[in-house]
Amino acid sequence: MSHNNENFNSFSLIQFIWHRRWTFLWVCLATAILSLIVSFLIRPQYKSTAIIYAPRTNSVAKILLNEQTYNERLDMKAYAEEEGTEQMMEILNSREIKDILINKFDLYKHYEINPQAKYARTKIYKNLKSAVDIKRTQYGAIAINVQDRDPQIASDMANEITFLIDSIKHRIDNERAMAAYKALQQQLDSIDREVARIDDSLKMVMEYGVFDFTTQSERMLQQYAIAISQGNNAGVQRLKKELEIMATWGPKHITWIGEQEEFRKYQALCKANMMSLLVDMNNDIPVKFVIEKAIPADKKAYPKKSLIVVFSTLASFIILLIVLLSIDKVKATPVESNSSEENLKR
Repeated sequence: MSHNNENFNSFSLIQFIWHRRWTFLWVCLATAILSLIVSFLIRPQYKSTAIIYAPRTNSVAKILLNEQTYNERLDMKAYAEEEGTEQMMEILNSREIKDILINKFDLYKHYEINPQAKYARTKIYKNLKSAVDIKRTQYGAIAINVQDRDPQIASDMANEITFLIDSIKHRIDNERAMAAYKALQQQLDSIDREVARIDDSLKMVMEYGVFDFTTQSERMLQQYAIAISQGNNAGVQRLKKELEIMATWGPKHITWIGEQEEFRKYQALCKANMMSLLVDMNNDIPVKFVIEKAIPADKKAYPKKSLIVVFSTLASFIILLIVLLSIDKVKATPVESNSSEENLKR
C-alpha cells in the first residue's frame, strides 16, 4: 500500500510540474540568461602551478663529507618524507614570504586596497590567502597554486615563492649554524688554552730531563742495579738523583700526556664540526627539487560559465518547486478543514 502511495505521489509530482511547465520553463530560462550575463561580469581568474619536492636532508656537509657506506638519509637525490615536507610547507605559508610578495608585486595596488585604510593589512592577507594555495599532492610533492586575474602575475608569483624558499631556508639554517659555530669557537678557544698550558707544563718537565717516564725509568733502574753490583758509588749517587727527579715529575708527565691526548681529540672534533658548519653556511645548493615551473595560463580557471548557468538554473527550479508546492498546500488546507467539520455535524 505504501509502495503504491509512493508511486502515486511521484506521479502526482510529475503531473504538478507538467501542469505548470510554462512557469518552470520561463523562470529557468530567465535564470539561465541572467546567470550567463552575471558570469560575463565576473572578472576571470587564471591559475598557475609550480610543483616541488623537499629533499631528505639539507646538510651539505653531511652529504659531501660523509665517508661511511651509503645512507639514504644522506643521499642528495633522496626526496623528503612527510615530516620534511610539512616543515617546508610551513615555511612556504610563512608571513615573511607573504610580505615579500606584497612588496615585490605591489599587491596593495594590484588588489586595489588602500594601504592607509583601516584593516588594510588584514584585507591584503585575506586576498593572498584566497589567491595562493599550497598543498601536498598525492605523490608527496608540494603544489604551489596561484590564482590571479593576470596570468603573468599568477605565474611570476608561483615561481617567486619557489625561489624564496631557498633564501629563507638558507637564512634560517645559517642563523642556527652561526650560533653553533660561535659556541664551538668559544669551546675551541678554551681547549686551545688548556693545550697550551699542558704544553708549557710538559716543556718544563722536559727541562728536568723527563721525556718518556716509562722507558727512562726502566733504563735508570737497570743502570742503578748495575752500578750497585759494580760498586760504582759515583754512578749510584748520580742515578739516585735522576730517579728522584723521575719520581717527582714522572707521574705528572704521565697525567699531562694523557690530558694532552684527550684535549687534542676534542680540539680535532671541534675543528671538524666547525668546518662542517662552514660548508653548510657557505653553500648555495637549492633546498628543493623543482619538478615543474609555473607558466602563464592561456585558459581561465574561474568562472566556469557552464557550471554557473547549470547550478543557478537547477537552484531556481528547486526553489520554484518548493514555493509552488507550499502555495498549493496552503490553498488546499481550508477545504480539507471545512469538509471535516461537515462530517462531524453529520
